[in-house]
Amino acid sequence: MLDIDAHLKKALKERDSAALTGYRAVKAKINLKLTEAGRGTDKPLSEPELLALIQREIKERLESNEFLTPERADYRENARIIAVLSAHLPRALSAEELDAAVRTAIAAAGAAGPKDMGKVMAALRGTPGLDMAAASVRVKALLTPGG
Repeated sequence: MLDIDAHLKKALKERDSAALTGYRAVKAKINLKLTEAGRGTDKPLSEPELLALIQREIKERLESNEFLTPERADYRENARIIAVLSAHLPRALSAEELDAAVRTAIAAAGAAGPKDMGKVMAALRGTPGLDMAAASVRVKALLTPGG
């Protein structure tokens, strides 16, 4: 399990401002999520929940950079933070791995047509490195007659 506090301490010792900013942002999201859920620090987030928060932070910084030019210091800072946080995400599935995961989920769910798409997507949820949008397209293609 990813230990954000340990990474925060390391970033402080190394005086890595980008890592420090990124880990502090994730830590803030963790604390907010725990507070909203009424959980204390005695019940930490699960690995998928933590990875989802990191992905959200990366997405927000990518969206922020869409409005900035590469010459700006905050653009470069966001890019460094994205690189630091991305290192903690699982490797994205290749096209072949995605196809295999989708076919396995279809078989496990006993899906026979497009009406069973929800069951298949539920079976795929939580697969490390899975892009749910790409999976959705592939599931739909395989469940549609002639796909």
